[in-house]
Amino acid sequence: MAHKTGRRPAQESTAREDILRAAREMFGQAGFNATTLRAIAAKADVDVALIPYYFTNKRGLFVAALALPIDPVDRIRLVADGPRGELGRRIMQTFVGAWEDEATGPPLQGFFRSAATDRDVGQAFGGFITDEILPLVTAETGLSHDTAQVVISLLFGMVTMRYLVEIPAFAALSTDEVIERYAPRMQALIDAD
Repeated sequence: MAHKTGRRPAQESTAREDILRAAREMFGQAGFNATTLRAIAAKADVDVALIPYYFTNKRGLFVAALALPIDPVDRIRLVADGPRGELGRRIMQTFVGAWEDEATGPPLQGFFRSAATDRDVGQAFGGFITDEILPLVTAETGLSHDTAQVVISLLFGMVTMRYLVEIPAFAALSTDEVIERYAPRMQALIDAD
């Protein structure tokens, strides 16, 4: 009887976890853009066809590997759909809504704490923001690169103050107060673009 060689077949139950483990390591080391599906498959010792089978595409694998509770690309497309004059409010409602939601808020907090303290996670997330999210925000919303960069940094600053560090002046605001305070200022930034 001949000995079979090559990649492990799909039915092996550890393949999905092996892919996730390899992806976390490789995204952390090389970043989102420089990491290929073939390289991840080789590191996980699986057929590259298993990655789209389990995760749809590279972004899906990234979201799963870093345990993001939401797909940011879907949220960006949702926010971009509507009049530009209301974009600031939609950004704040969607972003704050994800952080206030009991199903997505705690995992987002855990992920952002990991990104701040784990160099590999932070680098992978930074690469994802730079290579995927920033270009998508500019393409979907029509904002300039510079304005999109400022909008994203304002959102992450608000998140840090309100949800991660929990500074009382920010954490004590109701969800509606946060939206009412930030949305007009966000819109002014957008209108100036």
